[in-house]
Amino acid sequence: MTRGIGAIFRMVIRVRASIGSAVFIQEPRSGGFLLRSVAYNSQVTDYDLFGGGLFGARKLTTVEVRFQCQNPSLILKKTPHENTALHIAVTSEHMNVVAEIFSRRPSLLTQPNLDGDTPLHVAARKGQFPMVNFLVAKILSSSKRDIDDIRNGGIVLLRRGNSGNNTILHEAVWNHQLKVVDLLLNVDPGLACFVNNAGESPLYLAARDGMLKVVNRILVLARYAHGGSDGQNALHAAIAEGHFDIIEALLRAELQLIQETDHQGRTSHHYAVHLGDNRMAQRLLELDTCTAYALDKDGQSSLHFAASKGHTKLVKEIIRHSPDSGELVDLIGRNALHVAIPEGKVNVIRFVLETKELEGLINQADYDGNTPLQTATMGRKSWILRLLIWDGRADRRAKNKSGKTAIDESIGEQFAGVSRAPVSGISRHLCFPQVTGEKLSPNEDQDPAAATLQTYKKMSHTVLMVATLTATVTYAAAFTMPGGYKNDVGPEQGWPFSEQANVLSGSSSPTALP
Repeated sequence: MTRGIGAIFRMVIRVRASIGSAVFIQEPRSGGFLLRSVAYNSQVTDYDLFGGGLFGARKLTTVEVRFQCQNPSLILKKTPHENTALHIAVTSEHMNVVAEIFSRRPSLLTQPNLDGDTPLHVAARKGQFPMVNFLVAKILSSSKRDIDDIRNGGIVLLRRGNSGNNTILHEAVWNHQLKVVDLLLNVDPGLACFVNNAGESPLYLAARDGMLKVVNRILVLARYAHGGSDGQNALHAAIAEGHFDIIEALLRAELQLIQETDHQGRTSHHYAVHLGDNRMAQRLLELDTCTAYALDKDGQSSLHFAASKGHTKLVKEIIRHSPDSGELVDLIGRNALHVAIPEGKVNVIRFVLETKELEGLINQADYDGNTPLQTATMGRKSWILRLLIWDGRADRRAKNKSGKTAIDESIGEQFAGVSRAPVSGISRHLCFPQVTGEKLSPNEDQDPAAATLQTYKKMSHTVLMVATLTATVTYAAAFTMPGGYKNDVGPEQGWPFSEQANVLSGSSSPTALP
Protein backbone atom coordinates (compact mmCIF):
# COMPACT_ATOMS: atom_id res chain seq x y z
CA MET A 1 0.00 0.00 0.00
CA THR A 2 2.74 2.41 1.06
CA ARG A 3 4.87 1.45 -1.94
CA GLY A 4 1.94 2.01 -4.26
CA ILE A 5 1.28 5.42 -2.90
CA GLY A 6 4.96 6.21 -3.01
CA ALA A 7 5.16 5.13 -6.61
CA ILE A 8 2.39 7.50 -7.60
CA PHE A 9 3.12 10.45 -5.39
CA ARG A 10 6.34 11.97 -4.18
CA MET A 11 6.25 12.74 -0.53
CA VAL A 12 7.41 16.18 0.42
CA ILE A 13 8.78 16.22 3.90
CA ARG A 14 9.68 19.35 5.80
CA VAL A 15 12.24 18.89 8.47
CA ARG A 16 12.47 21.52 11.13
CA ALA A 17 15.54 21.76 13.32
CA SER A 18 16.99 24.24 15.76
CA ILE A 19 18.96 25.82 12.97
CA GLY A 20 16.08 26.40 10.59
CA SER A 21 14.33 24.14 8.08
CA ALA A 22 15.21 22.02 5.07
CA VAL A 23 12.85 20.68 2.46
CA PHE A 24 13.79 17.47 0.69
CA ILE A 25 11.95 14.92 -1.46
CA GLN A 26 12.02 11.18 -1.02
CA GLU A 27 12.76 9.23 -4.17
CA PRO A 28 10.98 5.85 -3.87
CA ARG A 29 13.17 4.11 -6.45
CA SER A 30 16.52 5.00 -4.94
CA GLY A 31 15.40 5.20 -1.33
CA GLY A 32 17.43 8.37 -1.00
CA PHE A 33 16.68 12.00 -0.48
CA LEU A 34 17.20 14.90 -2.82
CA LEU A 35 17.67 18.27 -1.23
CA ARG A 36 15.18 20.78 -2.59
CA SER A 37 15.78 23.77 -0.38
CA VAL A 38 17.47 24.74 2.85
CA ALA A 39 16.51 27.70 4.97
CA TYR A 40 19.08 28.43 7.71
CA ASN A 41 18.43 30.54 10.72
CA SER A 42 20.85 33.43 10.63
CA GLN A 43 21.33 33.25 14.39
CA VAL A 44 22.56 29.64 14.45
CA THR A 45 25.25 28.24 12.15
CA ASP A 46 25.21 24.87 10.42
CA TYR A 47 28.08 23.80 12.72
CA ASP A 48 25.40 22.45 15.10
CA LEU A 49 24.04 20.18 12.38
CA PHE A 50 27.62 18.99 11.71
CA GLY A 51 28.13 18.12 15.34
CA GLY A 52 24.74 16.53 15.89
CA GLY A 53 24.77 14.58 12.66
CA LEU A 54 28.23 13.00 12.83
CA PHE A 55 29.03 12.92 16.54
CA GLY A 56 25.85 11.04 17.42
CA ALA A 57 26.13 7.54 18.86
CA ARG A 58 23.35 6.26 16.57
CA LYS A 59 24.63 5.01 13.24
CA LEU A 60 23.20 7.05 10.42
CA THR A 61 21.12 5.45 7.71
CA THR A 62 22.05 5.75 4.07
CA VAL A 63 19.18 8.17 3.59
CA GLU A 64 20.43 10.44 6.37
CA VAL A 65 23.99 10.26 5.12
CA ARG A 66 23.07 11.27 1.62
CA PHE A 67 20.95 14.10 2.89
CA GLN A 68 23.68 15.54 5.09
CA CYS A 69 26.41 15.07 2.52
CA GLN A 70 24.49 17.20 0.02
CA ASN A 71 25.12 20.20 2.23
CA PRO A 72 28.48 21.65 1.02
CA SER A 73 28.99 23.81 4.10
CA LEU A 74 28.46 20.77 6.29
CA ILE A 75 30.77 18.32 4.58
CA LEU A 76 33.61 20.86 4.44
CA LYS A 77 33.18 22.07 8.00
CA LYS A 78 35.88 21.49 10.66
CA THR A 79 35.86 21.16 14.43
CA PRO A 80 38.00 23.44 16.65
CA HIS A 81 40.73 20.79 16.46
CA GLU A 82 40.38 20.91 12.66
CA ASN A 83 38.91 17.45 12.37
CA THR A 84 37.00 17.12 9.13
CA ALA A 85 33.75 15.26 8.57
CA LEU A 86 35.85 12.29 7.46
CA HIS A 87 37.86 12.32 10.72
CA ILE A 88 34.63 12.27 12.71
CA ALA A 89 33.09 9.54 10.60
CA VAL A 90 36.19 7.34 11.05
CA THR A 91 36.27 8.00 14.79
CA SER A 92 32.58 7.13 15.08
CA GLU A 93 33.11 3.97 13.01
CA HIS A 94 30.40 4.98 10.54
CA MET A 95 31.53 2.99 7.52
CA ASN A 96 28.62 4.13 5.37
CA VAL A 97 29.36 7.75 6.24
CA VAL A 98 33.04 7.33 5.36
CA ALA A 99 32.20 5.83 1.98
CA GLU A 100 29.69 8.56 1.18
CA ILE A 101 31.97 11.42 2.25
CA PHE A 102 34.93 10.03 0.34
CA SER A 103 32.87 9.61 -2.81
CA ARG A 104 31.88 13.29 -2.65
CA ARG A 105 35.11 14.82 -1.31
CA PRO A 106 38.16 12.53 -1.85
CA SER A 107 40.47 15.40 -0.93
CA LEU A 108 39.38 15.13 2.71
CA LEU A 109 41.48 11.98 2.99
CA THR A 110 44.67 14.05 2.85
CA GLN A 111 43.63 16.80 5.26
CA PRO A 112 45.27 16.61 8.71
CA ASN A 113 43.92 17.90 11.99
CA LEU A 114 45.95 19.97 14.45
CA ASP A 115 47.88 16.83 15.49
CA GLY A 116 48.81 16.17 11.90
CA ASP A 117 46.59 13.07 11.84
CA THR A 118 44.87 12.20 8.59
CA PRO A 119 41.70 10.08 8.75
CA LEU A 120 43.91 7.08 7.97
CA HIS A 121 46.01 7.75 11.09
CA VAL A 122 42.82 7.72 13.13
CA ALA A 123 41.63 4.46 11.57
CA ALA A 124 45.02 2.75 12.09
CA ARG A 125 45.18 3.89 15.72
CA LYS A 126 41.72 2.52 16.46
CA GLY A 127 42.48 -0.75 14.69
CA GLN A 128 39.48 -0.53 12.37
CA PHE A 129 40.59 -3.12 9.85
CA PRO A 130 37.68 -2.71 7.38
CA MET A 131 38.05 1.08 7.54
CA VAL A 132 41.83 0.95 7.01
CA ASN A 133 41.45 -1.56 4.21
CA PHE A 134 38.87 0.66 2.50
CA LEU A 135 40.91 3.87 2.83
CA VAL A 136 44.17 2.24 1.72
CA ALA A 137 42.46 0.76 -1.31
CA LYS A 138 41.01 4.15 -2.21
CA ILE A 139 44.39 5.83 -1.80
CA LEU A 140 46.16 3.37 -4.04
CA SER A 141 43.46 3.56 -6.69
CA SER A 142 42.99 7.33 -6.66
CA SER A 143 44.40 9.46 -9.41
CA LYS A 144 46.44 12.60 -8.97
CA ARG A 145 43.46 14.54 -10.22
CA ASP A 146 41.42 13.35 -7.22
CA ILE A 147 44.06 13.86 -4.53
CA ASP A 148 46.84 16.33 -5.15
CA ASP A 149 49.17 14.81 -2.56
CA ILE A 150 49.28 11.37 -4.14
CA ARG A 151 52.35 10.38 -6.12
CA ASN A 152 53.77 6.99 -7.02
CA GLY A 153 50.50 5.15 -6.57
CA GLY A 154 49.59 6.66 -3.21
CA ILE A 155 52.73 5.54 -1.35
CA VAL A 156 53.60 9.09 -0.35
CA LEU A 157 50.30 9.52 1.47
CA LEU A 158 50.64 6.14 3.18
CA ARG A 159 54.04 7.20 4.53
CA ARG A 160 52.99 10.64 5.69
CA GLY A 161 53.77 11.35 9.33
CA ASN A 162 51.71 13.38 11.77
CA SER A 163 53.06 16.15 14.00
CA GLY A 164 55.14 13.56 15.87
CA ASN A 165 56.19 12.11 12.51
CA ASN A 166 54.37 8.88 13.34
CA THR A 167 53.27 6.99 10.26
CA ILE A 168 50.14 4.86 10.13
CA LEU A 169 52.36 1.85 10.89
CA HIS A 170 53.66 3.53 14.06
CA GLU A 171 50.09 4.12 15.17
CA ALA A 172 49.05 0.53 14.47
CA VAL A 173 52.06 -0.95 16.31
CA TRP A 174 51.75 1.48 19.21
CA ASN A 175 48.15 0.43 19.74
CA HIS A 176 48.79 -3.30 19.19
CA GLN A 177 46.60 -3.52 16.09
CA LEU A 178 48.12 -6.71 14.67
CA LYS A 179 45.78 -7.18 11.72
CA VAL A 180 46.28 -3.60 10.62
CA VAL A 181 50.06 -3.97 10.96
CA ASP A 182 50.04 -7.02 8.73
CA LEU A 183 47.87 -5.27 6.16
CA LEU A 184 50.10 -2.19 6.03
CA LEU A 185 53.32 -4.20 5.70
CA ASN A 186 51.80 -6.18 2.86
CA VAL A 187 50.79 -3.00 1.07
CA ASP A 188 54.00 -1.03 1.75
CA PRO A 189 56.96 -2.82 3.43
CA GLY A 190 58.87 0.45 3.26
CA LEU A 191 56.83 1.75 6.19
CA ALA A 192 59.17 -0.25 8.46
CA CYS A 193 62.05 2.06 7.50
CA PHE A 194 60.66 5.24 9.02
CA VAL A 195 61.31 6.66 12.49
CA ASN A 196 59.31 9.31 14.31
CA ASN A 197 60.60 12.52 15.87
CA ALA A 198 61.73 10.58 18.95
CA GLY A 199 63.81 8.30 16.74
CA GLU A 200 61.48 5.35 17.32
CA SER A 201 61.05 2.78 14.57
CA PRO A 202 58.10 0.37 14.34
CA LEU A 203 60.50 -2.48 15.21
CA TYR A 204 61.63 -0.67 18.36
CA LEU A 205 58.03 -0.11 19.46
CA ALA A 206 57.17 -3.75 18.85
CA ALA A 207 60.26 -4.98 20.74
CA ARG A 208 59.57 -2.67 23.67
CA ASP A 209 55.95 -3.77 23.94
CA GLY A 210 56.67 -7.49 23.63
CA MET A 211 54.98 -7.96 20.25
CA LEU A 212 56.89 -11.02 19.04
CA LYS A 213 54.71 -11.60 15.97
CA VAL A 214 55.25 -8.06 14.74
CA VAL A 215 58.99 -8.28 15.44
CA ASN A 216 59.28 -11.49 13.43
CA ARG A 217 57.14 -9.98 10.68
CA ILE A 218 59.46 -6.98 10.34
CA LEU A 219 62.71 -8.97 10.64
CA VAL A 220 61.96 -10.91 7.44
CA LEU A 221 61.78 -7.69 5.41
CA ALA A 222 64.66 -6.66 3.20
CA ARG A 223 65.05 -3.30 4.92
CA TYR A 224 63.86 -1.86 8.22
CA ALA A 225 64.92 0.61 10.90
CA HIS A 226 65.70 -0.58 14.42
CA GLY A 227 66.37 2.68 16.25
CA GLY A 228 64.57 4.01 19.29
CA SER A 229 64.39 6.96 21.65
CA ASP A 230 67.53 8.35 23.33
CA GLY A 231 69.71 6.52 20.83
CA GLN A 232 68.51 3.10 21.93
CA ASN A 233 67.88 0.25 19.54
CA ALA A 234 65.31 -2.52 19.57
CA LEU A 235 67.65 -4.75 21.61
CA HIS A 236 68.02 -2.12 24.34
CA ALA A 237 64.23 -1.90 24.57
CA ALA A 238 63.68 -5.66 24.68
CA ILE A 239 66.28 -6.08 27.45
CA ALA A 240 64.88 -3.17 29.45
CA GLU A 241 61.43 -4.80 29.37
CA GLY A 242 62.68 -8.38 29.85
CA HIS A 243 61.30 -9.86 26.62
CA PHE A 244 63.73 -12.78 26.27
CA ASP A 245 62.04 -14.35 23.23
CA ILE A 246 62.26 -11.06 21.35
CA ILE A 247 65.89 -10.64 22.43
CA GLU A 248 66.75 -14.02 20.91
CA ALA A 249 64.91 -13.14 17.69
CA LEU A 250 66.82 -9.86 17.40
CA LEU A 251 70.18 -11.50 18.10
CA ARG A 252 69.57 -14.13 15.43
CA ALA A 253 68.81 -11.46 12.87
CA GLU A 254 71.07 -8.56 13.93
CA LEU A 255 74.02 -9.65 16.10
CA GLN A 256 75.72 -6.27 15.69
CA LEU A 257 73.03 -4.71 17.88
CA ILE A 258 75.10 -5.85 20.88
CA GLN A 259 77.80 -3.28 20.13
CA GLU A 260 75.48 -0.35 19.44
CA THR A 261 75.23 2.29 22.16
CA ASP A 262 72.56 4.77 23.21
CA HIS A 263 73.14 8.50 23.66
CA GLN A 264 74.80 7.79 27.03
CA GLY A 265 77.25 5.37 25.42
CA ARG A 266 75.63 2.32 27.02
CA THR A 267 75.40 -1.02 25.28
CA SER A 268 72.76 -3.69 25.71
CA HIS A 269 75.13 -5.38 28.18
CA HIS A 270 75.12 -2.25 30.33
CA TYR A 271 71.33 -2.50 30.40
CA ALA A 272 71.28 -6.19 31.31
CA VAL A 273 73.84 -5.71 34.10
CA HIS A 274 72.11 -2.62 35.46
CA LEU A 275 68.88 -4.61 35.76
CA GLY A 276 70.66 -7.57 37.34
CA ASP A 277 69.56 -9.88 34.52
CA ASN A 278 72.10 -12.70 34.98
CA ARG A 279 70.70 -14.82 32.17
CA MET A 280 70.78 -12.11 29.54
CA ALA A 281 74.10 -10.59 30.64
CA GLN A 282 75.74 -14.01 30.39
CA ARG A 283 74.14 -14.62 27.00
CA LEU A 284 75.52 -11.36 25.62
CA LEU A 285 79.00 -12.12 26.96
CA GLU A 286 78.92 -15.54 25.32
CA LEU A 287 78.07 -13.97 21.98
CA ASP A 288 80.53 -11.08 22.25
CA THR A 289 83.09 -10.81 25.06
CA CYS A 290 84.17 -7.39 23.78
CA THR A 291 81.02 -5.89 25.23
CA ALA A 292 82.61 -6.13 28.69
CA TYR A 293 85.14 -3.46 27.65
CA ALA A 294 82.64 -0.90 26.35
CA LEU A 295 82.63 2.34 28.34
CA ASP A 296 79.73 4.77 28.57
CA LYS A 297 80.07 8.56 28.58
CA ASP A 298 81.05 8.47 32.26
CA GLY A 299 83.78 5.96 31.44
CA GLN A 300 81.98 3.16 33.26
CA SER A 301 82.02 -0.41 32.04
CA SER A 302 79.40 -3.03 32.76
CA LEU A 303 81.69 -4.19 35.60
CA HIS A 304 81.31 -0.77 37.22
CA PHE A 305 77.54 -1.13 36.87
CA ALA A 306 77.55 -4.60 38.43
CA ALA A 307 79.77 -3.50 41.33
CA SER A 308 77.79 -0.35 42.16
CA LYS A 309 74.51 -2.28 42.06
CA GLY A 310 75.83 -5.12 44.21
CA HIS A 311 75.32 -7.78 41.53
CA THR A 312 78.08 -10.11 42.75
CA LYS A 313 77.15 -12.96 40.39
CA LEU A 314 77.47 -10.64 37.42
CA VAL A 315 80.83 -9.36 38.67
CA LYS A 316 82.03 -12.97 38.81
CA GLU A 317 80.65 -13.69 35.34
CA ILE A 318 82.29 -10.65 33.77
CA ILE A 319 85.66 -11.46 35.34
CA ARG A 320 85.34 -15.08 34.21
CA HIS A 321 84.84 -14.04 30.59
CA SER A 322 87.15 -11.00 30.65
CA PRO A 323 89.65 -11.18 33.55
CA ASP A 324 91.45 -7.96 32.62
CA SER A 325 88.24 -5.91 32.51
CA GLY A 326 88.90 -5.17 36.19
CA GLU A 327 91.60 -2.74 35.07
CA LEU A 328 89.04 -0.41 33.53
CA VAL A 329 88.50 2.91 35.31
CA ASP A 330 85.91 5.63 34.79
CA LEU A 331 86.49 9.28 33.93
CA ILE A 332 87.67 10.11 37.45
CA GLY A 333 89.88 7.05 37.74
CA ARG A 334 87.64 4.86 39.87
CA ASN A 335 87.78 1.10 39.53
CA ALA A 336 85.03 -1.38 40.38
CA LEU A 337 86.06 -1.44 44.06
CA HIS A 338 85.89 2.35 44.29
CA VAL A 339 82.30 2.47 43.00
CA ALA A 340 81.10 -0.40 45.20
CA ILE A 341 82.23 1.29 48.44
CA PRO A 342 79.93 4.37 48.46
CA GLU A 343 76.97 2.10 47.74
CA GLY A 344 77.89 -0.19 50.64
CA LYS A 345 78.03 -3.34 48.49
CA VAL A 346 79.86 -5.54 50.99
CA ASN A 347 79.49 -8.80 49.05
CA VAL A 348 81.13 -7.27 45.97
CA ILE A 349 83.98 -5.92 48.11
CA ARG A 350 84.53 -9.35 49.67
CA PHE A 351 84.62 -10.93 46.22
CA VAL A 352 87.21 -8.41 45.03
CA LEU A 353 89.37 -9.08 48.09
CA GLU A 354 89.11 -12.84 47.50
CA THR A 355 89.83 -12.75 43.75
CA LYS A 356 93.46 -12.87 42.67
CA GLU A 357 92.75 -11.23 39.30
CA LEU A 358 91.41 -8.18 41.13
CA GLU A 359 94.18 -7.80 43.70
CA GLY A 360 95.49 -4.70 41.95
CA LEU A 361 92.29 -2.83 42.71
CA ILE A 362 92.89 -2.81 46.47
CA ASN A 363 95.47 -0.01 46.50
CA GLN A 364 94.72 1.54 43.11
CA ALA A 365 94.22 5.30 43.45
CA ASP A 366 91.71 7.35 41.48
CA TYR A 367 92.70 10.57 39.74
CA ASP A 368 92.50 12.44 43.06
CA GLY A 369 94.90 9.94 44.61
CA ASN A 370 92.27 8.29 46.80
CA THR A 371 92.57 4.55 47.31
CA PRO A 372 89.51 2.42 48.13
CA LEU A 373 90.51 2.66 51.82
CA GLN A 374 90.42 6.45 51.67
CA THR A 375 87.13 6.33 49.77
CA ALA A 376 85.63 4.20 52.55
CA THR A 377 86.96 6.60 55.17
CA MET A 378 85.60 9.72 53.48
CA GLY A 379 82.26 8.00 52.96
CA ARG A 380 82.15 6.95 56.63
CA LYS A 381 81.67 3.30 55.68
CA SER A 382 83.00 1.82 58.92
CA TRP A 383 82.11 -1.81 58.17
CA ILE A 384 83.82 -1.67 54.76
CA LEU A 385 86.73 0.10 56.40
CA ARG A 386 87.15 -2.88 58.73
CA LEU A 387 87.03 -5.33 55.82
CA LEU A 388 89.79 -3.50 53.98
CA ILE A 389 91.94 -3.15 57.09
CA TRP A 390 91.51 -6.72 58.27
CA ASP A 391 92.46 -7.93 54.80
CA GLY A 392 95.94 -6.57 55.53
CA ARG A 393 96.81 -5.52 51.97
CA ALA A 394 95.29 -2.04 52.06
CA ASP A 395 97.98 0.63 52.41
CA ARG A 396 96.95 2.68 55.44
CA ARG A 397 99.75 5.18 54.89
CA ALA A 398 98.91 6.00 51.27
CA LYS A 399 98.38 9.71 50.68
CA ASN A 400 96.09 11.31 48.15
CA LYS A 401 96.89 14.42 46.12
CA SER A 402 95.93 16.55 49.12
CA GLY A 403 98.62 14.81 51.14
CA LYS A 404 96.16 13.06 53.43
CA THR A 405 96.11 9.48 54.60
CA ALA A 406 92.98 7.56 55.51
CA ILE A 407 93.29 8.48 59.19
CA ASP A 408 93.79 12.13 58.27
CA GLU A 409 90.54 12.03 56.32
CA SER A 410 88.74 10.38 59.21
CA ILE A 411 89.46 13.09 61.77
CA GLY A 412 89.57 16.15 59.55
CA GLU A 413 92.15 18.70 58.53
CA GLN A 414 92.66 20.02 62.06
CA PHE A 415 93.94 16.58 63.14
CA ALA A 416 96.08 15.70 60.11
CA GLY A 417 99.25 13.99 61.32
CA VAL A 418 98.01 13.68 64.91
CA SER A 419 98.17 10.03 65.97
CA ARG A 420 97.44 10.35 69.70
CA ALA A 421 94.72 12.86 70.38
CA PRO A 422 92.75 12.67 73.62
CA VAL A 423 89.05 12.12 73.25
CA SER A 424 88.40 15.43 74.94
CA GLY A 425 90.11 17.13 72.01
CA ILE A 426 88.34 14.95 69.46
CA SER A 427 84.93 15.50 70.99
CA ARG A 428 85.39 19.26 70.95
CA HIS A 429 85.84 19.17 67.18
CA LEU A 430 83.52 16.37 66.11
CA CYS A 431 80.61 18.76 65.65
CA PHE A 432 82.46 20.86 63.08
CA PRO A 433 81.95 20.34 59.34
CA GLN A 434 85.69 19.85 58.79
CA VAL A 435 85.37 16.45 60.40
CA THR A 436 81.97 15.13 59.44
CA GLY A 437 81.44 17.00 56.21
CA GLU A 438 78.22 18.62 57.52
CA LYS A 439 77.04 20.68 60.44
CA LEU A 440 75.66 18.78 63.37
CA SER A 441 73.82 21.67 64.96
CA PRO A 442 70.16 20.88 65.61
CA ASN A 443 67.73 21.76 62.85
CA GLU A 444 65.20 24.39 63.86
CA ASP A 445 62.41 22.28 62.43
CA GLN A 446 63.68 19.10 64.04
CA ASP A 447 62.74 17.70 67.42
CA PRO A 448 65.52 18.64 69.91
CA ALA A 449 65.76 15.11 71.26
CA ALA A 450 66.02 13.65 67.76
CA ALA A 451 68.62 16.25 66.79
CA THR A 452 70.71 15.42 69.84
CA LEU A 453 70.47 11.71 69.11
CA GLN A 454 71.54 12.31 65.51
CA THR A 455 74.50 14.36 66.67
CA TYR A 456 75.73 11.65 69.03
CA LYS A 457 75.27 8.98 66.37
CA LYS A 458 77.50 10.90 63.97
CA MET A 459 80.03 11.56 66.70
CA SER A 460 80.15 7.90 67.65
CA HIS A 461 80.47 6.92 64.00
CA THR A 462 83.51 9.12 63.53
CA VAL A 463 85.04 7.96 66.82
CA LEU A 464 84.59 4.37 65.67
CA MET A 465 86.49 5.03 62.45
CA VAL A 466 89.26 6.85 64.27
CA ALA A 467 89.49 4.04 66.79
CA THR A 468 89.61 1.43 64.03
CA LEU A 469 92.37 3.23 62.17
CA THR A 470 94.26 3.94 65.39
CA ALA A 471 94.07 0.30 66.35
CA THR A 472 95.48 -0.82 63.02
CA VAL A 473 98.35 1.63 63.29
CA THR A 474 99.02 0.34 66.79
CA TYR A 475 99.18 -3.21 65.43
CA ALA A 476 100.77 -2.15 62.13
CA ALA A 477 103.37 -4.89 61.89
CA ALA A 478 100.83 -7.71 61.79
CA PHE A 479 101.13 -8.26 65.54
CA THR A 480 104.92 -8.60 65.46
CA MET A 481 105.35 -6.96 68.85
CA PRO A 482 108.57 -5.78 70.45
CA GLY A 483 109.87 -8.29 72.96
CA GLY A 484 108.93 -11.36 70.94
CA TYR A 485 106.61 -14.17 71.87
CA LYS A 486 106.52 -16.75 74.64
CA ASN A 487 108.06 -19.99 73.41
CA ASP A 488 107.46 -22.11 76.49
CA VAL A 489 105.00 -24.93 75.99
CA GLY A 490 101.79 -24.09 77.77
CA PRO A 491 98.53 -22.22 77.44
CA GLU A 492 100.36 -18.91 76.84
CA GLN A 493 102.67 -20.22 74.07
CA GLY A 494 102.83 -17.71 71.21
CA TRP A 495 101.44 -14.88 73.30
CA PRO A 496 103.57 -11.72 72.97
CA PHE A 497 105.07 -10.35 76.14
CA SER A 498 103.91 -6.82 75.32
CA GLU A 499 100.45 -7.80 74.07
CA GLN A 500 98.64 -7.16 77.29
CA ALA A 501 100.09 -3.68 77.62
CA ASN A 502 99.47 -2.82 73.96
CA VAL A 503 95.88 -4.02 74.04
CA LEU A 504 95.24 -1.89 77.08
CA SER A 505 96.94 1.21 75.67
CA GLY A 506 95.49 0.77 72.18
CA SER A 507 91.96 0.35 73.48
CA SER A 508 92.15 3.24 75.87
CA SER A 509 94.05 5.76 73.70
CA PRO A 510 90.95 7.21 71.96
CA THR A 511 89.23 7.72 75.29
CA ALA A 512 92.16 8.78 77.45
CA LEU A 513 91.97 12.12 79.17
CA PRO A 514 94.82 14.64 78.82
